Amino acid sequence: MNTDIDQIKKINKKLITPVIVLGCTSIVAIFTYFKHYPARDWFIIVFASVVIFLIISLIIERMLNMFLDINFAKAEAERLEAERLEEEARAAMEAEGGEDNTSDNNQSIPPGF
Repeated sequence: MNTDIDQIKKINKKLITPVIVLGCTSIVAIFTYFKHYPARDWFIIVFASVVIFLIISLIIERMLNMFLDINFAKAEAERLEAERLEEEARAAMEAEGGEDNTSDNNQSIPPGF
């Protein structure tokens, strides 16, 4: 279970924005270049696409951070619940073991054994 929590923590969220912006803007830039747009229009389109994809990627990054925080909290709560149940089971077994020792002493052994 700890490996799941470690994997959730390991995800590198800082690379999401640059990858989306560079990838999508490069596609737009290449497309507009091969369509032979004038240089002025080409720069305006590429700059606008950088701004648009930056906003989109920041929203996606924020949503992903929110979901990862929720998943981390759930994983942590599950781990704590499992530890609590394990502790309760251990305490119950110790309590039963203590009761069985006292009840074994009071029982008589049937003849023939």
